[in-house]
Amino acid sequence: MHKRQGLKQERADKREAKQVRKAARRAHSERQKTSALAQLQPTPTAPRGQPQPSYVPSLGLLFRIFSLVRITSALSAPIQDCDEVFNYWEPLHMLQFGTGKQTWEYAPQYALRSYGFLKLHQGLAALLHFGVGFRSKTQLFYALRIALALACAGSEAVFVRRIAEGVGRRVALHTAVALFGMAGMYHQGVALLPSSFAMHLGMLGSAAAMGRGGGWMRRAACALAAFVAAAAVGWPYAAVVAVPFVAEELAAAARSRAGDGLRRLAAMAGLGLAFLAAALLALYAVDTHYYGRPVVAAWNQVAYNVLRRGGDSALYGTEPWYFYVQNGLLNGNLVMLLALAALPLWAVYYAVLLASARSTSPDEQAARAAVRALFRGHRLLLFRILPFPLALLVFSLQAHKEERFLSIVYPHMCFSAAVALSLLGPLGTWAVGLLRSGGRPLGVRRWVDRLSVSVLCVATAVGFARMAALGKYYGAPVRVFSSVALLGTQAGDMQQAPLLPLGPSVKMLGRTGQTEDSGSGSGGTVCMGDAWHYFPSSYWLPRGFSVQFVRGGFGGQLPGSYVAVSQSGSLRRSTSMARADFNAANRWEPTHALNTTEPCDYVVDTEYPDRRSGSGSGSGIVGSNGEDGHGGRWERVECAEFLDAAESRVLARVLYVPRRLVRVLEALQGGGEGRRWQSWGRMCLFRRRQE
Repeated sequence: MHKRQGLKQERADKREAKQVRKAARRAHSERQKTSALAQLQPTPTAPRGQPQPSYVPSLGLLFRIFSLVRITSALSAPIQDCDEVFNYWEPLHMLQFGTGKQTWEYAPQYALRSYGFLKLHQGLAALLHFGVGFRSKTQLFYALRIALALACAGSEAVFVRRIAEGVGRRVALHTAVALFGMAGMYHQGVALLPSSFAMHLGMLGSAAAMGRGGGWMRRAACALAAFVAAAAVGWPYAAVVAVPFVAEELAAAARSRAGDGLRRLAAMAGLGLAFLAAALLALYAVDTHYYGRPVVAAWNQVAYNVLRRGGDSALYGTEPWYFYVQNGLLNGNLVMLLALAALPLWAVYYAVLLASARSTSPDEQAARAAVRALFRGHRLLLFRILPFPLALLVFSLQAHKEERFLSIVYPHMCFSAAVALSLLGPLGTWAVGLLRSGGRPLGVRRWVDRLSVSVLCVATAVGFARMAALGKYYGAPVRVFSSVALLGTQAGDMQQAPLLPLGPSVKMLGRTGQTEDSGSGSGGTVCMGDAWHYFPSSYWLPRGFSVQFVRGGFGGQLPGSYVAVSQSGSLRRSTSMARADFNAANRWEPTHALNTTEPCDYVVDTEYPDRRSGSGSGSGIVGSNGEDGHGGRWERVECAEFLDAAESRVLARVLYVPRRLVRVLEALQGGGEGRRWQSWGRMCLFRRRQE
């Protein structure tokens, strides 16, 4: 009897012990899941025994780091898009020096471009010229690019610091590394483009949106001011970056009490309308002055491109839907892939949170509170990563696509990539915790950190290879036009002026009213054929010189020329002069090109001697015998190597590949069989030969 009772008691003890072990394993598993999910949240002070938060440089140090690569970009990056030259550098040259090329968008009857954007840079150029001592036009060109580089670096520094404060230090550090090594930021950060201007302000607006100090009104005012300026002064389509911020504020207002929510929405609407009205009024005044009639250029641009009133942007080229994905891989490589994965990973994380909330028992109050906190933070994270996928979707749906359109969210691409890397850690830990329930936990986070470092190092290395390729392979126009800039110097004084006034003296600053290239030459005409789109702007022409285009194989509308201020009598007369030689349908305008080289004193031409077919001349002006087909004879003054992208392999034209390695690869493929890895041409400056 006593023996049976003892056996029963032993079995009961075993069952109780088994239940205790099950409860312990279940609690351990829940703690593992909660701990893994909590790793994404910012941890200003980590408890003892947990990993310390990642180091993020100070605002000043970040600015110096970003300035290093951006100033390098300003001095070495070629201009990627001829629209930057003809729609912004040339009108800016007109405002400063009274001459320049003019596109149809600046014709008064169309008025698609705003002079207000250019006036900001004209004031900056005047300060650099008269205040700092940049004397020649080439010095001004580089000075303006350096100023843009510093503006970009400052915006990036603020953006990264606010990510550290509002999202997490690890995410901020990854974002900083991605920005530093991204090829897209290399050339877009210093571009004189409204999209780049909008990119800088978009970073500042997003940084303000992530802030939590200073009160809601200050945060909203700073964010709205930046977003409105980006869209109104910069690029109207940059408003897409502000949509997630507005959605976040609407969601916050919906969760508030009725009266508080309405007051919040009214304050938001009032601030936005006030900023927009101020910006549009200032732009209206500037554009009305220069166009000679009431003009709202931002509306004209939207009407033409979106509403298709008076034309269609598809006339200037259409691309397939995957163009921006392909271009993002070129400019961002692995960063683009991670950015594309950010939203799906966010959704998976959200599903994990839902599962964790349902599997947590009601008596586990601490775990439920932790999951609820993660829900709130994770929903907020959605608004932070939305600008990139939203812009990618909106611009991909448009038929007309250009590389610079997506540049407004390049910083957000880097941020989304950093978020994707940060989500891998907790998701991996959670998955391993499920597979090894109750077992010894693996150091998943340590391996994910190593993977993140490896991915970012590879992305940075590939990005630097892309940057080097841009400068090495496609920098010939600036190198050739550096010789053009010397054509106005007096005979016997051909020593090139320094690109930058290193250490300007007080004496030099006192006589900055004249530029080094003013009035020293008699003037001349530089002609270009089908290579017209490589023209780096009139900032590379001496005073008294002009550029003209010779008719070649291009059948669209070439840029015309402003009527010089010396002929019209005033700048306003030149910019508001009604002319019939512009159209909005990209039709050929015969008055914008020469039919003969007789008026030309110099020619800039591209040659491709390695091509197996054709004459070997890229633009068809000067042949291999030094003649142009119009009876003119020419002699070379200066040449620079120029990669023949059409005849080179993709890898060897996209990334920098040392010449020795190229020769090895070509030897391995059997000599001259098939397309060469790299085919080189040259861009040359020719002078008319005196008989």
